[in-house]
Amino acid sequence: MYFKINNIKRITILILAITVTWFQSHGLDEGFSIDKIEPFNLKGVNGEMYKNKDLMGKTGAALIFLSNHCKVSQQFQKNVISRNSIWIKQGIKLTVISPNYEKAILPDELAYTDTGDSFEEMKERAETENYNFPYIYDGKNQIITKSLKVKITPSAYLFNKDGKLTYCGRLGNHEKPDELKNAELSKAIEKLLKENYSYTRTKVYGTSIKFQEDLNLVERVRKRYAQETIYLNYGNKRKLDFFLKQETNYPRFFYIWTPYDNQTQTRENLIGISANYKIFRKRGLKVYTICICTEKDKDIALEILKKAQLSTLNFYTSATDISELSKLRSSKGFKTTPFCRVLYGNGKLDYGTNGLINHKNLRKSFLRVLKRD
Repeated sequence: MYFKINNIKRITILILAITVTWFQSHGLDEGFSIDKIEPFNLKGVNGEMYKNKDLMGKTGAALIFLSNHCKVSQQFQKNVISRNSIWIKQGIKLTVISPNYEKAILPDELAYTDTGDSFEEMKERAETENYNFPYIYDGKNQIITKSLKVKITPSAYLFNKDGKLTYCGRLGNHEKPDELKNAELSKAIEKLLKENYSYTRTKVYGTSIKFQEDLNLVERVRKRYAQETIYLNYGNKRKLDFFLKQETNYPRFFYIWTPYDNQTQTRENLIGISANYKIFRKRGLKVYTICICTEKDKDIALEILKKAQLSTLNFYTSATDISELSKLRSSKGFKTTPFCRVLYGNGKLDYGTNGLINHKNLRKSFLRVLKRD
């Protein structure tokens, strides 16, 4: 009993340390200067390389740490774009940095974003949102991140024309992200422009930055996923129709397939569904896979599901029992299987396709149907 309790405590403390997203204070004191940042040569999403000398503007430098997957960062990004149009004219050079070691991000931490924190996904986000500032990747060695002791995104650092730190902390109130004009960072810039260089530090709210040492927790989570039991139960028409027609508070996803489909396509579809399910299941997403096969072939189907680590609600049935489910099928294509469909809780249809699933579109669909007011 002592061993079990202490292990539970260790795991709880570790998870809290990794996933805490509440207010935390920065570790930099007054007097820090921008030239104390370790030398770096990092790539921006525009293909250019950035060095220390590229940070300073005529009247000052603003460094903002955002991460694609951070929900709070997303709340501020449009206003940062808007405010930067003003800051540029004021001589403030804005550099935005993505600090996460993306391989150390847990699957369910991606449940509020259609893109992760890899360099390619940074490029995608910058293009989609029309970023008007350098957006550079610091996730590998985290040189700037560690130099400034950044722990949370979003975070802001403001330096005067002499390179002295005048402000570090939050961008603004996360509950009122649209009011960035009157937020702490904007007020700090106003002070700086008046050459009032008094130092201010505020607490920040957001998502914990992931470092390479956090990869151990991710590996343990992956191992736990690999050990989950995969079930394949018989589903008659009555049961399947119930899952389809019930109105619930949670969205649903149905994937209808057979072990006789194109094996490469089946494997890719199921692995992608499994990855998305691990991301979104804590938000209430229900995933049903229905395999059309005979009793003697159910073991083949189960083995395919096991290889995909698909611990969803898995059923096998006969072709005659999916008459209602077949109505979910897209009008495009000719083959009966495979096909899939995403449903809102009230039964409204969203993404659906026949054949190979576009997992990017599927992920965006999950985000739509899981959206809360």
